[in-house]
Amino acid sequence: MVRAILAAATLAVLSVCAQAETAYYRDPSLHGNTLVFTAEGDLWRVPVEGGGARRLTTNAGLESQASISPDGRLIAFVGSYDASPEVYVMPMTGGAPKRLSFDGAGVRVQGWTPRGEVLYMTSAVIGPGASVVLRAVDPVTLVTRTLPFSDANQGGFDDRGNLYFTRFGLQMTGDHARDYRGGAMSQLWRAPADGSSEATRIAADADASLSRPMWWNNQLYLLSDETGISNLWRMDANGGSRVALTRFSDFEVRDPQLDAGRIVYQHGADIRLFDIASGEDRAVSIDIASDFEQRRTRWIEKPLQYFEGATIAGDGSRAVVFARGRASVAGTDARRRVELPLP
Repeated sequence: MVRAILAAATLAVLSVCAQAETAYYRDPSLHGNTLVFTAEGDLWRVPVEGGGARRLTTNAGLESQASISPDGRLIAFVGSYDASPEVYVMPMTGGAPKRLSFDGAGVRVQGWTPRGEVLYMTSAVIGPGASVVLRAVDPVTLVTRTLPFSDANQGGFDDRGNLYFTRFGLQMTGDHARDYRGGAMSQLWRAPADGSSEATRIAADADASLSRPMWWNNQLYLLSDETGISNLWRMDANGGSRVALTRFSDFEVRDPQLDAGRIVYQHGADIRLFDIASGEDRAVSIDIASDFEQRRTRWIEKPLQYFEGATIAGDGSRAVVFARGRASVAGTDARRRVELPLP
């Protein structure tokens, strides 16, 4: 009897473990105890302690770049509900999304303004190619204003309403080069809240690309690749006293967001949480319940459409076949097909 109970309990534990699935997590946003992120092209929410996540969107398109409002009621994000990607908001608890932008161009959510507007970058501007600006849109009235800073592509505000923004940067081209020191390095600028003077560049002496500025307790937190790869850094309001907070050398830190002294960010396929006060940095353990449609084996009706080439062994027993950017070794005997680990 005892053995039967132990066996049943073991099977139950194994069943639960089998249901726990991980995925590729990115674009995290934090408010209080709630973390919102993107996985499988949808938005999810999970307690910051980790655990099972709840899916918030199911659209066939991509929902990404979530940013939770300061009051925790709304989530701003980029979605493709109406063809081209645009800025939307939805309730934190889930619900129908509301479209905020009608740019018909590249957009990227940056956060929220002190006025309660959604701040986003857009390429829907008149000017030279690849020009971008920052815009702010009211989620209730849809009134939109353009911030008067040419080529500003990322931004955040301090407690006084001063805007810290970046210009240029490889984030505009999708280039993932490391240790880049060319003319397109990302620059950090500051503009006064009252518009009394021109924007000024800060930390100009830093031999690094500076991006994703965030403000907390009279300090700037941002990404810097001064050590060759993007990590979290801290500096004062004028760009001095720069200190590295993380020192990763494998995967860069991506898409950080700050809430009440804590920074969430993507590292590799994981989401991590950095506590500013204690310096503690940990991965958030997340499980998602999904049918993982993209992992299912699919039968291809016309496989030769994907054929890219082959190299046959001298004796004709084996061949290296190239298809869809992958290489496999196959043969005419009973030995299994081997996929080559190409970079």
